[in-house]
Amino acid sequence: MWYNTDNGIPQNSIKDIVKDKYGFIWICTDGGILRYDGENFINYKNLKLTNFSFSKFLGNVKSNHIILNNSGGFQYLIIKDRKISVVQKSSPSLKGETERIIFRNKEYINFNKNNSHNIVDYGFIKFQKGTYFFDRKSIIYRKNSGEGKLVPIEFKQKNQKNLFSFGEYLFFRDIKNKRILRFSKENISVFNVNNSLYEDPSSRIFWQDVNQQNFIINKGKIYLSQLENGSLKTTPILELKNNDIDISMIYSLLYDKQNNTMYIGTLNKGLNIIKIPSFSTPKVDPTLENRVQYSVLPFGKNRIINFQGRVYDRNSLIEDYHFNTIDEWCLVYDENKNILYPKSGKLYRRFAKYNYEKYDSIDVNGKSVLAITKNNSFYILKLQDQKQNYLSIYPNANFQKPSYTFQFKSEISGAVPIDKDKFLVGCDNIIYIVFLNNHSIKKLNSPNFSIRNIISTSNGNIWILTTGKGIYLYRNNKFIQMPMDEAGDLFYPNNMVKDPNGFLWISSNNGLFKVPENTLLKYAENNQTKVVYYRYKKEDGFNINEFNGSPGGFLKLNNGDYVLPSMDGYVFFDPLKVPSYYPKAENIYIERARSKGSKFIYFKDILNLENDFSLASVYIDIPYFSNNDNLYIEASLQQGDQPEKWQRMKDKEFTLSNLSPGNYTLKVRVLISPDGKFAYKKIFIAIPALFYQTIWFRVLVSILFLGLILFIILLRTRILTTKNNQLKKIVHQKNDELKTTQHQLKNESEYQKNLIQTINHDITTPIKYLSVMSQKLSETDNPKLQKQYYDTIYKSSEELYKFTLSLKNYTELFNNESKAFQEEFYFIFDILETKKRLFEEIASQKNTVIINNSSKNIKLNFNESIMAAVIHNLLDNAVKNTSGGKIIMNAKTEKNLTTISISDTGTGMSYDLLEYYNNLIKNIQNKPSSFKNNGLGLHLVVQLLKKIGGKIIFENNTPKGTKVEIVIQNQS
Repeated sequence: MWYNTDNGIPQNSIKDIVKDKYGFIWICTDGGILRYDGENFINYKNLKLTNFSFSKFLGNVKSNHIILNNSGGFQYLIIKDRKISVVQKSSPSLKGETERIIFRNKEYINFNKNNSHNIVDYGFIKFQKGTYFFDRKSIIYRKNSGEGKLVPIEFKQKNQKNLFSFGEYLFFRDIKNKRILRFSKENISVFNVNNSLYEDPSSRIFWQDVNQQNFIINKGKIYLSQLENGSLKTTPILELKNNDIDISMIYSLLYDKQNNTMYIGTLNKGLNIIKIPSFSTPKVDPTLENRVQYSVLPFGKNRIINFQGRVYDRNSLIEDYHFNTIDEWCLVYDENKNILYPKSGKLYRRFAKYNYEKYDSIDVNGKSVLAITKNNSFYILKLQDQKQNYLSIYPNANFQKPSYTFQFKSEISGAVPIDKDKFLVGCDNIIYIVFLNNHSIKKLNSPNFSIRNIISTSNGNIWILTTGKGIYLYRNNKFIQMPMDEAGDLFYPNNMVKDPNGFLWISSNNGLFKVPENTLLKYAENNQTKVVYYRYKKEDGFNINEFNGSPGGFLKLNNGDYVLPSMDGYVFFDPLKVPSYYPKAENIYIERARSKGSKFIYFKDILNLENDFSLASVYIDIPYFSNNDNLYIEASLQQGDQPEKWQRMKDKEFTLSNLSPGNYTLKVRVLISPDGKFAYKKIFIAIPALFYQTIWFRVLVSILFLGLILFIILLRTRILTTKNNQLKKIVHQKNDELKTTQHQLKNESEYQKNLIQTINHDITTPIKYLSVMSQKLSETDNPKLQKQYYDTIYKSSEELYKFTLSLKNYTELFNNESKAFQEEFYFIFDILETKKRLFEEIASQKNTVIINNSSKNIKLNFNESIMAAVIHNLLDNAVKNTSGGKIIMNAKTEKNLTTISISDTGTGMSYDLLEYYNNLIKNIQNKPSSFKNNGLGLHLVVQLLKKIGGKIIFENNTPKGTKVEIVIQNQS
């Protein structure tokens, strides 16, 4: 993949590339320096430099000391411990590494080792024991201490591009004389090389001392050049694609052997990172038809032959036998190496002795042949006629008489032997066990899935591959579903094989997966084992990520290669050589963070954040240069003794947001091996609290708040006590006035006696309630209860006070001159609401709710005092007889009648009592009654209603209690 100014590189001229001891890639350009971790580039653009133009790396990777100078050579960067520091030319930390040296009154420039373009007038190449200085016509060697000596060799400026080194040796490729010269100090010897690449004038040599790597580019191929056992050897690494890279523009090279990746820096196009494929796909003519492939057969040690008769090896199409078939997807050899395959319902056989040019067809008992597979020495055929599907097992390739035949209603998806006597057979969504000894079939209780294939691995484990439901393990007559991969691609597996190292390779519609079989078996046992699949995709060497399934599954060749058909050609690979890339435990670093809008924060073990931060990112730095789908990172953020809650990270950035002040622990674990082993890292995060967020401040505020509440309670208690005393005085005063009035009216009429009785009756309940609340107040020390009782006494006293102000209206009740109607209208809702407030606190102590459902718009002109007294008595009775329930007051007008109702869910009345009160209004005479019977209040109500021409109805409420209705005819 190319990287340039369009996607992360500050400048397209890549001058040098190096890999540090921690696994990170460093890139210098004419516009800055970058660090690459396999996914992201970090551009160090905030360094205090006069310019950001760089040329080459110096120093030593193993000693963790990489040096880089900018243009002019007056400022240097030191890369150490994954960090960059800026020093001046005179700094002792450079350890003698420099861009320029003054020798014999001339300035010599450190020769750009990775570049074969630039020719310098005066250059030097430094080794541990000495330095070579060269100009346009000579080379001089100078020991670290001592005078320089001329190297006896004919040397011209253009020969600079033929210099390269290994270790402490400098080599010179003498093109003219077709030889390699080796310099040892000032001495020269001819170095024997049996490799034409070094002698070919078209070969370009790249060498990089910091990486200790040498390369040769010849005819579009890049070779790694190595000095081994005193000999120069070359290993091909990569063949460059036509028109992809202009070789003349290549300026720097780095081969990351550990990750099998080539880094190519160019002068004009930027950086090209090429992942060297672990898989091989044979190259074919783009115009070749039928590129969608299915089943194949081995054809020699390292070749295959497919249903079209085409023979392939790892690299290309070798031969074509032109079978002229289209979509036959299963092939087998018989005992004579003839190729058998079904086509159009018939079984065809191509003869090996005729070089597969001649063929015949075999009639299999008049049935249509759907598929053929071979298991050990017998052949398994899937057959079909107009009524049934058949599984037939034949002992040889004559196909005259089957050893066993079993009938099924639906088409057979797969069949594998369980042991020598039993087969597991899948038919669409049903699984059967077939018993050979008694020729019987047993249907298994299997999940509802659609079967794609059934695979038996070398140790006898049976795997069910489904369409849309993933993978199941069949064990002990149970079907155990395996966990899915992160993206869900394994919902549609195609094929499976187990390699010699115990890994399962699973092809799918979107990639090839690898997982240790033991991991899945452990999951089947405990349902707890974490299963992480390793995924290979197109970038690893496929033409396409979509693979195909076939009855034969993966094909294994004699050379150890496996072959897998895909929707675009075949994929060859050696499972023992294809690497799986996992991070190293020692190369996991958590040392960078950034708050929103700020620069990077570098820390060690403890990250200190500002109190007012809203969003911060913690970076997990891991040099990982493979498919990031396989980089499995989980994180857990804890405070105190909170349990660990691991969550999968989609990238290498953990976001912190809206954290309250305190101390946190961020734990990170990274999968570092296919067997589920994790490497753990943790850091501590500290967020300081402001003064008002501290515990002592909260305690102080709590104390002040409690003190304020206590002060308010005491103050309110004093106020309520004062008001209570005033109310008592008022009550006593009113009682005295009533008594006086009673004395004055004692001889006037029977109505005056009834007045006193009525007032006493109506005021008894509120006064009694106040007395009870006062007693409870004196008996408790609980401040909350005291406050509650004070509030209750206050509210009740206030309502009682309002009620006593209207007691004068009672004098009108029994006055013969009082009128049934008045000139002014009033709202019945107001009267109901006033009485509700009077009795609400009393009802609340009995867990009873009073509800006023009356319309606010009903106006009446009946005597208001009479109406108030009636409602007062009825509501008083309802409150007395209701506990833990509700009382509903309502009023409505229909035609010329007004109905007022009060219903409760209390104890209710007996049938006899209901009859008594319903008939009472008929039996009471117009003259006043003494009301000395039981039910003084109700007698009063009946007498008052009689006075205004009203009716009263008593009935049982539903589900319990009493409902009382007052019906009065409206007056216009």
